[in-house]
Amino acid sequence: MNVTEDLAVLPEAVRGHLANVADNLQLLADLGYGHVALAVVDGDGALIVRDEARPSTAVTPHVISRAGKVLEREAEPEAYEALASGRAVRGDRGRSAHGVKYSTSAYPVGDGLPYAVVVRDVAQQVAAAPGRMETAQMDATEELLETLRSGPLLDAGTREPFSSTRRAGDGVLRVRPTGRISFASPNAVNIMRLAGVEGRVTGMQASALPGGAFGISPVLGAPGAVRVEAEIADRVLGYRSIALQAGALVLVEDLTETRRRELELRVKETTIREVHHRVKNNLQTIASLLRIQARGSRNEEVRRALAEATERVMSMAVVHELLTGSADERIDFAAAARTVVDLVRRGLIGERPNITTTVSGDTGELGAQAATSLALAVAELVHNAIEHAFDPGADGAVGVEMRRESADLVIVVRDDGKGLPPGFDAAGSGHLGLDIVRTVIEDDLRGALTFASDHGTTVTIRAPLHEEEL
Repeated sequence: MNVTEDLAVLPEAVRGHLANVADNLQLLADLGYGHVALAVVDGDGALIVRDEARPSTAVTPHVISRAGKVLEREAEPEAYEALASGRAVRGDRGRSAHGVKYSTSAYPVGDGLPYAVVVRDVAQQVAAAPGRMETAQMDATEELLETLRSGPLLDAGTREPFSSTRRAGDGVLRVRPTGRISFASPNAVNIMRLAGVEGRVTGMQASALPGGAFGISPVLGAPGAVRVEAEIADRVLGYRSIALQAGALVLVEDLTETRRRELELRVKETTIREVHHRVKNNLQTIASLLRIQARGSRNEEVRRALAEATERVMSMAVVHELLTGSADERIDFAAAARTVVDLVRRGLIGERPNITTTVSGDTGELGAQAATSLALAVAELVHNAIEHAFDPGADGAVGVEMRRESADLVIVVRDDGKGLPPGFDAAGSGHLGLDIVRTVIEDDLRGALTFASDHGTTVTIRAPLHEEEL
């Protein structure tokens, strides 16, 4: 059976309804302490499991996924009875799987003629002797299933499909149609205490809770759901309230520490970006001073040395420029490499107008330190290729290729020039640029640098990526 093909022939409204039920399965599983599965009817009248959710609040008898499998009539009579009758069927037949005893209930999905069923399996240890909290939450689960039967759960404001899950720190409230709270879980009570509520939470009017007037009241007497954050004094409460046939189900969480950490993180990110912005500006100022000094020098060797120093400074400035727009101290190094290569090409275009440069490949994102070292290395290698690989006036091309190989980043700088001189030794060349490249690749990045001369020169950088850069 192909569930995707069967769903494709259903009307769009039905597919949207089923998708919304599927999105709320985890909430149903955790709130109701049971394994839930959404099974749709295929063309032959059989029920096929479309989605399922295992509870994080109780044991489940289904350790192996049933998604895509047919529910056999003999094994799941409750599901087929719910489909045929259009009403919920609460089975009392005990069964066992993987050492877990459980009972099965089934709930039709579809207003009028059902087109799907939610099958709910609850372990006997929960169903046999539930406490007050378990009873309240399982009752709310059944009411939510009835609410989901007729159509998707919609946001009361936007009318978009609404879905939620039950998070570890959530408190649970049940509210009567009158607005009075009939049940408050221990987590909910603790949250309200921290928000300044005194006395018993159970029995209070929902509108009297901190933020309750706009976090809960809108779904009392009206269909739909709301998701609201309320800032009360020094606390931030998050409400997810769902209208039921009788009152409302409310999930409330204390977001105070989460929002405080988010604010601290935003402040830190802003500070880091400002630091990178200032570093970039400082580097550009240094580069400008070097250019001024180079223009004022009458010694060609000095001017060349200062020009090369300017390129090195600007290659680092490029990385810091990109980091000013990064939220996590990481940049797309391929973008930095293209900018750096273009910077070098423009700096030498007057001396080598017939040399073209290309950059290809992708690296993904890299951390600031690795990106800075590699940008400096690429700038040096491209500069050396343009300056030394070709005779004056000759045509030529320099290409930079980038790729990832497993846990390594590979960068190849290749030219079609005259190749390396006989007996070339990078370590003993005495060339400052190559010394810089060797230092940043071999010492800073613990990588490897290899040279080859065949119809030009090929320099390969292979740098291992740390776990945080993968």
